[in-house]
Amino acid sequence: MNTPSALTHAIGALKLVRLHIEHPSVVSARDLQAVAAEAIERIEHANPHRDDLGRLYAELVRVTPRGHVPYVTLTQDATVPYGCVITDATGTVITRQLAKSIDGLVQIIRTRYEHLPERRA
Repeated sequence: MNTPSALTHAIGALKLVRLHIEHPSVVSARDLQAVAAEAIERIEHANPHRDDLGRLYAELVRVTPRGHVPYVTLTQDATVPYGCVITDATGTVITRQLAKSIDGLVQIIRTRYEHLPERRA
């Protein structure tokens, strides 16, 4: 039997809430709490850096020239979990980078644009 994904697990836990409310004797509150706690743990473990994407994006916007657009992502590689693609105003890819930290990735991109006078800082 396949193990359900973290998302499928969370959806199942949410469905149990309705079942518990409508029929409290079918699913106990203790069981519902246990399933919900496990679902939360699995979701958090599935992508521990997801909350960092907003910060990464904001930092890249700050160090890139006007008109350039950063796209950020998380990779499946734990050694370099952060990635970005920077495009110019026409949508042409200027650079693609991976890094093990937000600060490292921002520094790589900042270095690329240091010689340009117009940054958003």
